[in-house]
Amino acid sequence: MIIPTFERDVTDDDVFQAFDLSWPGLEKVEAAYGKGDLDLAKKELVDYMLLRKSPKYYYDYRALPLRPMDIDQTPYFFQAALGLNGSLKEFCLYGADRMLENTYVLPGRGRGEVYLGKDMEDMIHFDFIKDQGKKHRHSLDMFVRGQHFEYMAVAYHETGDLKYVRKFEQVLQKFFETYPLQIVDTSPSANRFQFDEDRDVMSVGWLTLVYISLFYTRLAYEIPYTLAFEIIKRIWFMGIQFKRFETDSYRAYNHHLWERGLVPFILAVMLPEIPQFAAMKERGAAIVERHTLEDFNKAGGYSEHSIAYWSGAALGEMTTRGIILARLNGEKLLDEEALERIRTSFRLLATLASPGERYPSIGDNRGPMIDPILGLGVLSLDEEWCRNLLAKRQGKEYSHDSLPPLYYANDESGFTVLRNGYERDSDQIIMSTKCDCGYTGHNHMDMLSLCVTLSGQELIGEPYTGKLYHNIRMGSGQRGYMYNMGSHNTVLCYGNPIQPDRMYANKWGVYRPDSPIVAFSQSGQGAYVKAYHKAYTFCRHTRELAYAKDKAILVRDSIERGNRMKESHIQRWHLMDGCSVVDKGKNYIIIENGGVRALMLWQGADSLKVWKNPVLYPEIFPDEDSVFPIIDASFACPEEKTADNATAYISLAIINVTGLDVVQDKLEAAGRRLEEAMSSSCWSTVDEPDDSLPMVGIAASLYDVLRG
Repeated sequence: MIIPTFERDVTDDDVFQAFDLSWPGLEKVEAAYGKGDLDLAKKELVDYMLLRKSPKYYYDYRALPLRPMDIDQTPYFFQAALGLNGSLKEFCLYGADRMLENTYVLPGRGRGEVYLGKDMEDMIHFDFIKDQGKKHRHSLDMFVRGQHFEYMAVAYHETGDLKYVRKFEQVLQKFFETYPLQIVDTSPSANRFQFDEDRDVMSVGWLTLVYISLFYTRLAYEIPYTLAFEIIKRIWFMGIQFKRFETDSYRAYNHHLWERGLVPFILAVMLPEIPQFAAMKERGAAIVERHTLEDFNKAGGYSEHSIAYWSGAALGEMTTRGIILARLNGEKLLDEEALERIRTSFRLLATLASPGERYPSIGDNRGPMIDPILGLGVLSLDEEWCRNLLAKRQGKEYSHDSLPPLYYANDESGFTVLRNGYERDSDQIIMSTKCDCGYTGHNHMDMLSLCVTLSGQELIGEPYTGKLYHNIRMGSGQRGYMYNMGSHNTVLCYGNPIQPDRMYANKWGVYRPDSPIVAFSQSGQGAYVKAYHKAYTFCRHTRELAYAKDKAILVRDSIERGNRMKESHIQRWHLMDGCSVVDKGKNYIIIENGGVRALMLWQGADSLKVWKNPVLYPEIFPDEDSVFPIIDASFACPEEKTADNATAYISLAIINVTGLDVVQDKLEAAGRRLEEAMSSSCWSTVDEPDDSLPMVGIAASLYDVLRG
């Protein structure tokens, strides 16, 4: 078949001939078209979309009387949920009102707004060839996915005010006029269809689904049927482009999962009246299943070591859409083994759930909201841990016996988690420990990086990832910094990352080296884990982590062959938004956030430095006051260690001192205790620690010393 390449060249006849007009329910369309009455045929086709009983969609608001859309329970059914930050309905209502003023609000409130001009003469543009490195493509990429159409639908259903319908008509016609899709790359391996107005295949797939979703709201039936037909025309034109990929080779990343698997499968299920769409179902399902089996490992982890892209994109926006739609319509998408991979993945996401509203930022993008992810686990697979944890977080009845474990360490899934509970005021420590990441654009060089929450308050983490990801230019210094080791909470051997920042500033993809776990033990008092990486090739960083439940955290970093050069090593810590340094001494720093205070007490540190990174301002943040402190603890081998292959050590205790009177004599006593303990041999060969968990005992004793 000949697939059209320009949206404006598609005729009304092309659309009607694409449908199987003998399909049950299309009799009136067939009769009108057979008589050559295209106007009536358009009306009958729109009426058919209103009245058809199957297939079933994720939601259905077609019937009168008009009723509000319940979107906060299932936000991931909507493109507007990208960067979800609070109530999706409130955001959509805000976005719709701003669109009345010709201002587009990017999904994820706070990511930016774009004024489109008095007569929408300033629509968003980005040339993939000419504009790279000059500005970010994010605004156009989001706009051409069509979330603003969802804003209008939600607002109309919420208020019944026809002003949203009229604005929808205006914006839709302007959208058709400004962004007619022209297929430039017609190859089966195309990543972008169009370059001068940057339109990638992924975004075209999202826009196609947004157009389909409009026919499950009243919005598509309150506008002239001729305009509604124009939406159908574009569904067919964009959808048929996915036929081009039937000979494309498999590629192991989530764009391929979406573009070559899920979009064709969803088109086939939702529009079986179009034979060319229906024919894509089997291959689409096979690609989704292969991605599931190859990208989601048996431990629940995902090939992209990024919590946001694993949970929010691969699961939330993509895979669970297919699973739920298949179940609603009695279709087969995944076999039992593949479904078990997804179920295990949701169990892991329950295990990683922070005390607060969002997951920590590991990998690209800001950590997503937790409750909607847990809700997807319940909705798609009725996952038990997700159901009980969600109920607990929402103050509902739950089973105490069906919550995730407090201590978890697995380098296949990529995470170590130590915590004292799942209450909102709990402690949580997450360490990045991943092997076999493979190729991905969303990994970071974050081997053994830590995120620390005490009493429900984030203290140490990655405060800039979301802001940087959505604002940095390709090729910029800020982009290299974001992906490289210096922006994470790990050790910079000899004061430098493995590669300079510029190596990660351009293009996509970080081959993250392995960080295997070599020991993991737990008891009623706490847990211990030991992991390492040797990515530098001339030395090895080993991190031991002990958590004394309800008391303290002990971090022990060692650099084997740590005396090759004179430069000191740096143990780095990024304080989170709102966290400040309230006291500093020779071997300690006290930090505070939201009323929670923590003592950071070092043994083996030569110096402590508190600073702010000037690379972040003024391009990303307006000034120095807008960024947060970084703590660098420098350490090296003692001067007497002149022998070959000496090891450098540093130990850090993080102790919750909220409400404690931390006076100087207690600080000195705790410092002596830490030095005595770390100079002993109890920690140095803990490859298979016994039940005594000596480092956990040290951490607990430090807390007890401070309490007096």
